[in-house]
Amino acid sequence: MYFTYLAATGLTTGAIYALIALGIVIVYRATNVVNFAHGEMFMLAGFLAWTAHVTFKLSYLAALLISVALTFAISIAIYHAAYRPLMKYKDLNPILLMMIGLSFVLRGVARELWGGKGDYLTFPPLVSPEPIQFGGVMVMSQQVVVLGAAVAVMILFLLLLRYTRAGKFMQATADNAKAARLVGLRIDRVYMYTFGIGAAVAAVSAVLMAPLILLNPDMGFSLFIKGFAAAVLGGLNSIPGAIAGGLILGLTEQLAAGYVDPGLQEVAAFVVIFLVMIFIPSGLFGQKRTREV
Repeated sequence: MYFTYLAATGLTTGAIYALIALGIVIVYRATNVVNFAHGEMFMLAGFLAWTAHVTFKLSYLAALLISVALTFAISIAIYHAAYRPLMKYKDLNPILLMMIGLSFVLRGVARELWGGKGDYLTFPPLVSPEPIQFGGVMVMSQQVVVLGAAVAVMILFLLLLRYTRAGKFMQATADNAKAARLVGLRIDRVYMYTFGIGAAVAAVSAVLMAPLILLNPDMGFSLFIKGFAAAVLGGLNSIPGAIAGGLILGLTEQLAAGYVDPGLQEVAAFVVIFLVMIFIPSGLFGQKRTREV
């Protein structure tokens, strides 16, 4: 029973990690750049949802939609103001430095806007905190809701990529940006919407996870590390790998904490990154990219 409880908790946590990793992989596939401000977009979305739900007394669904829409719009604005001007440089260092700096700016903005309300903010639970029983396993009802919603979001995103025009444009640009430009695709616009969709996925994961955690301006980096570890494990250019990597990481954290040492939960992501980089640099499902000369 203890194992099944840890597994259920690990799957719930892993589903959130998978959503975070999904946003990282979306941007990386299109631009070859890891968005180091992705965790701060997650944090910002959580605070926006808290403001809509707690301060303005809107429903949870309304708070979710508002948070996703605002995070999407903010990401588009950041793309035009910060990322697009640096696209002309072939060297990625200016872009990476800009993203790291942006993460600190967003953290400072969050601390200025919400920090006066306390170091940590609690998001009201969606459902009764009473545990429910599934096949002899006691799980929190909130975890069931989060897991189901996260799986639904993953399915919707995969359908969007496969069957919509925008999704096909994103895949074509990710596969070969030069070829996509030659056939008439507006690559700059594809990049813009890629950033926006990546942030929107982060927003969904933040609002789903908000009732299970304490919101604070510094939480973005630690969650980014978890999502990045999941993306690296699955393969930075693989969307199915991001999902698998998140679930594996969530299970690994919970089982290691439950059977070995609770302290391992905090270092598991770093261990995963370290081992994958040594033994399988392309990840479990990633494809090796050829280098242009």
